[in-house]
Amino acid sequence: MLSTKTKYSIQIALMLAVFTLVLFSLVFKLIGEMKTESIQKEIEQVEKQRIKEEFISTIEAQYKEILKLYEAKEYKKAIEIIKVFNRHDKSDYKDLAKIKKEIRLFYLKKKLDFIPKIHLNEYMQLSKDIEIEEDLSTQVFIRIPRYDQYFYPSDFPILLEGVALSLTGDFSKDIVWTSSIDGILGKGKQLYVRLSIGEHKITATGTNGITTGSMETRIYIEKDPVFLKESNKN
Repeated sequence: MLSTKTKYSIQIALMLAVFTLVLFSLVFKLIGEMKTESIQKEIEQVEKQRIKEEFISTIEAQYKEILKLYEAKEYKKAIEIIKVFNRHDKSDYKDLAKIKKEIRLFYLKKKLDFIPKIHLNEYMQLSKDIEIEEDLSTQVFIRIPRYDQYFYPSDFPILLEGVALSLTGDFSKDIVWTSSIDGILGKGKQLYVRLSIGEHKITATGTNGITTGSMETRIYIEKDPVFLKESNKN
């Protein structure tokens, strides 16, 4: 009959054997998963390379298609092909940078809103003409930038300009400017700012000491495209 000590030793040996078996099982599983992941990445890389080589082999034909669409002013279709050039690091192919710039300018001009310049005397006369002499409200107008305007960091600093008018005077110098991304930007009728990348809701707030008025506009800050970076280097 086995002694207690011998039984205990056997139990310990069995536990160690089971632990070792489980450990090796986990290790082999991990190695298998790593190998599978490595193979998958290799397959994806090969596929990406195949797609890129296929693109390179037809790049001239696709460029001519962009030119054709550009000349026909079918800009949306042209943009879809341009995106393919960008994905394969061919955004500087021939005159593609110039074409992108022209398309971008077209859309910018299409979006620009014209806000007329307003002067205090004109505003006060207009108020009297429509019989609101007792109106103590503060009217705020953003002159610059225009709604939905796009900027690059290379355009910095950006000018913000507005007016805050009331029947009691011109309070434009006390306008407070804020951004939905960067918070409080500063104070004044005119302000030069540098903004973070993204879509900004710019708010101009003014007060005559009795009432407060505000106006909002939206602008976009985007990273400098490759062709601008290269142009700046030169």
